[in-house]
Amino acid sequence: MQKNLKEINLYEIDIDHITNPAEFRKVLIELFNMVELLKKENSEQKQLIQELRDENNRLKGEKGKPSIKANKEKSSDLSSEMQTKVKKHWLKKGKKEKIKIDKTVKCTVDRGALPSDAVFKGHDRIISQNIIFKRENTEYLVELYYSPSEKKTYRGALPEEYSGYFSRELKAFCTLSYQCLDVTRNKLLSLLRSMGYEISDGSLNNILQENSAMWIEEKHDILFAGLSNGVAQTDITGARVNGKNHYTHIICGQDFTVYSTLPSKSRRDVLMAFMGEPDGGLLYQYNKHTLWLLEHFNIAETDKQAISEIFTPNQIIQERLFNQIIQENIPSLYAKPNMFRRVCDSFALAHFYELGLLKILVSDDAPEYELITLIRMLCWIHDARHYKKLNPVFDHHRKILDNFTTHYWDFYKKLLDYTKNPQHNLVLELQNEFDLLFAPNTNYYDLDKQINRTLSNKEKLLTVLEYPFLPLHNNLSELGARRQVRKRDISLHTMTSLGTKLQDAFMSITQTCLQLNVDVWQYILSRLSNSNQFYLPDLIKSKYCPSE
Repeated sequence: MQKNLKEINLYEIDIDHITNPAEFRKVLIELFNMVELLKKENSEQKQLIQELRDENNRLKGEKGKPSIKANKEKSSDLSSEMQTKVKKHWLKKGKKEKIKIDKTVKCTVDRGALPSDAVFKGHDRIISQNIIFKRENTEYLVELYYSPSEKKTYRGALPEEYSGYFSRELKAFCTLSYQCLDVTRNKLLSLLRSMGYEISDGSLNNILQENSAMWIEEKHDILFAGLSNGVAQTDITGARVNGKNHYTHIICGQDFTVYSTLPSKSRRDVLMAFMGEPDGGLLYQYNKHTLWLLEHFNIAETDKQAISEIFTPNQIIQERLFNQIIQENIPSLYAKPNMFRRVCDSFALAHFYELGLLKILVSDDAPEYELITLIRMLCWIHDARHYKKLNPVFDHHRKILDNFTTHYWDFYKKLLDYTKNPQHNLVLELQNEFDLLFAPNTNYYDLDKQINRTLSNKEKLLTVLEYPFLPLHNNLSELGARRQVRKRDISLHTMTSLGTKLQDAFMSITQTCLQLNVDVWQYILSRLSNSNQFYLPDLIKSKYCPSE
């Protein structure tokens, strides 16, 4: 415990010799912080003891303590909505002009009932919104003629709208319901049969997996169209594939969202997500970026020398072949998993930099995002959560924390105002204010610890001063993560690799359609009909490059 004390050793204090008020204040500060530390450790130990008891009971064939969630309290709420919410002046507006009209019915007045002096004053617009949802099974009676002389059968031509035993509209409905509206396959099958469709579970499964390559390719195209802007947000949330833990990587911008479910949230898999999950794995490159990264990761000089003797400048190599070459030529490096992983990251990142796909990344401060881009903006909302987790024992510490958080959000609002109206003369002023605010001298040691953490991220938190168009948070990617969480709540997990890729593809297409105000139903139908009215990736690119 002594390692957490700052200025004096409490175990050597002689109370009888404390006569100076300043010395007494120092002792009191240390005692207050020691109580805070003991309370935190006591809480952690209680939780650990309970977990050990539960595990012990399970090993004996008994049940552990039931997990009953407590009612939500304000102290446990880590949301910053109240502090970041911008008050909007609400004004009710008419909606009739926004509604697209598909059919117009004139309601006339009986002319015979009108008095002779009645004058026409126009129409009163009354709108009724409706949806047509019904079964429509069509029977085609195809004429057949047989010519004995020619020994040939003549058949009537089917109309162009015929698209098979199951129509394009039915296939689009099944795809929309299952992939976009999260209707389970059993429920969807029951609905179709209740409406009078003769369809088996296998046929429905075939419909849902039809054109899988097309949908997966479209997700890939959406990703690279979105990254053409050079700026993206990202986040990661949990997923399940065939009963095993996986992670869904969310990459998004104002006009797109893409999902990639991968085995881990390592830096390698983050790169896999940004590269569109290439089938052959990542590409590695040996160039100037590689040398800088090897130095950054503290790779031994002997290993760097051995690497330089194997690979030539700007050489690009497949991931699997790279692993094989290192294993054969530098077995001592291959035998060190941590160092070898850093070498692999150096080669993979170097190739990613060379491609120039991403210039600025907005994210939380998770270590897997470190070095993905050379310019990184950290989320202020995630930073604030560290302060919200503090739960001081003493009122004195609560007042210090409340005073600090008030100034914290005042500074946040100033940054927000700067993004709306960036002025060069404000940059130095905001930087100085940051230094004054995040000064670890509050005498509340847990708070000082978090202030030091924020100070260490100063450059990344203030990236917005150089790039005012960046958001102060990565809420967009967190909202995208909710889509995967809802999917997981309903379907629990996917069973196959193809099913996982299809789910990611359709979540990407659906979420991107919503961001672009595109009718999801009509879009899926047009893609199945090959009408090609427009293509989502092209629409995204047009946002960034209107001339294309």
